[in-house]
Amino acid sequence: MHNPKSGARYLGAAPSKARVRRPRQVVHHYLSPHNQSPVDEVVAHLNGLLVGWGNFFSYGTVSKTYRQVDRYVADRLRAFLVRRHKVNDHGTRRFSDPRLYEEYGLRRLAPSGRVVTS
Repeated sequence: MHNPKSGARYLGAAPSKARVRRPRQVVHHYLSPHNQSPVDEVVAHLNGLLVGWGNFFSYGTVSKTYRQVDRYVADRLRAFLVRRHKVNDHGTRRFSDPRLYEEYGLRRLAPSGRVVTS
């Protein structure tokens, strides 16, 4: 692996491309149009998948991979909700990231980096 800031090489571990592709395939298949499950069940299933996969691949340099998987799952869930609610656009305003993560309860693999005050 290499450090993006300095370009120096170092010995590190990261999930392979095939192992990153697998949860994407599972999410893609699960959020297909034939799925008529309630949104709570869908989010619970996705959370279980994310937590299990994240725990298995928690060793090594995984923050970039976690962000990629988080982005893909959020985009697919948003498309699923747009289709479910028959919205005519991409749903980025109606089903924004904060709404997906806070209201629907979708879990993140990567830390958000934002400080939430309440």
